[in-house]
Amino acid sequence: MHGFGYYSTCWSTSKYYDAKTVAATRATLGDERMPPTPAIPLLRRDVIDRRALLRLVAQAGATVLGGVSPGFAQQAQTFKIGWIRPTTGRLASSFAPLYFGGLIAIDEINAAGGILGHQIERAEEDDEASPAKEPGIVRKLREQDIGGIAGPTGSSQSLASIAATTSAKIVQSTYAAAAEAGDGRKYPYHYQIMFNTDQQADVCVEYMARVLGLKKIGVLQENTAFGEQAAAATKTVLQKTFGLAPVSEQVYPIAAPDLSAYVANLQKAGADGVIGWIANVPNAAMIFNAMKTLKWFPPVAGHSGLMLPALFDLVPAEAVKNVFATYYRNFTWTDTEQPGARQVAFANKLAQYPEARGFEVNVAAAPYYDFLYCLKAAIEAEKSFEPEAIKRGLDNLRNYKGLLGDISFTPENHSGVGVRDVVLVSVASGQDARAMGCLRARAPGQ
Repeated sequence: MHGFGYYSTCWSTSKYYDAKTVAATRATLGDERMPPTPAIPLLRRDVIDRRALLRLVAQAGATVLGGVSPGFAQQAQTFKIGWIRPTTGRLASSFAPLYFGGLIAIDEINAAGGILGHQIERAEEDDEASPAKEPGIVRKLREQDIGGIAGPTGSSQSLASIAATTSAKIVQSTYAAAAEAGDGRKYPYHYQIMFNTDQQADVCVEYMARVLGLKKIGVLQENTAFGEQAAAATKTVLQKTFGLAPVSEQVYPIAAPDLSAYVANLQKAGADGVIGWIANVPNAAMIFNAMKTLKWFPPVAGHSGLMLPALFDLVPAEAVKNVFATYYRNFTWTDTEQPGARQVAFANKLAQYPEARGFEVNVAAAPYYDFLYCLKAAIEAEKSFEPEAIKRGLDNLRNYKGLLGDISFTPENHSGVGVRDVVLVSVASGQDARAMGCLRARAPGQ
């Protein structure tokens, strides 16, 4: 995919021709312009689809030059993936490590021969974890003739990016838990390969109300798109399934310097359990330390962000004894079950990335490893790298054995992981020797 600077220059010279020159040229040459073909379609009158032409040139180069330079031919035989992750900005230290699972998948796939003989190549862009930057980054990646996009991370960032990739018809998977990200009718090119807010709410409410038998449940949420959707789903399940309403709902800004008042309000309301939609360690630490100060330790169930090991350095052990987080069945153990062999192998490979230390659970829970393998399955099923063929292959994917669980899509449902593969785990089990960074003990009764 290299060496296109010449072609870019040729296209850019069109701006130096004025209307009179163009009219004179047409008068002299008539209408003998390059006609569209199936390989090079028209976007509109007189405008050739640049991405299609790039793809055709690359294919031709690979064929004609294959015997001249093996190195050049290998460059041409790549499948390029857009890679949107923050390397700068406030959330870079939290979000950037979550892509290591994708790197492991790329290494595995390339070592096994790639996808239909094409090695996977990343085209990385820094989004600074800023929703405002996402549309521009999608435009930039589109110019590079990418075959799909991994990222961004975060529901707000992802929804901003998905809006752009939908109009551009680019296949994408993001780290977005918002349930709407899995709506194939609204976002036909986005594939959600992780549990969503509806599934997490189902699991948390079921555990609190049915397994623990609690009636007075409070809700604590961050003021993000993720927090809003997860809290709304929680209230719906509480009402429809158990005829309950939260005894208190507390919404906090993620930049708040102190969360003691929100915790105290839950205690004053008489909550005997809390469902918390808390996605970062600093907020979680403030919440559990506030509980310690109040000497109030109710059962807490919530998002997988509660499992980051850094939390153990910031709060006492008693504060997390009754804390449970959503995770994937495949990565858990019980008295009678052990994690899968593939998940243990992944944990061992992840341990080879020092930068992932402390983030292993969220790396394992990220969609990027499975997304690369789902792309491979779709492309090989369709025997084509064309965007619409990839989409068709993904829409027809059924019961694919992914790292996170069984993955299935339909044209309407792009939420690939089923609720059966989502469980609650003990946050405290992260200190168990069996945890290996990303494995956890299932919550009692799960």
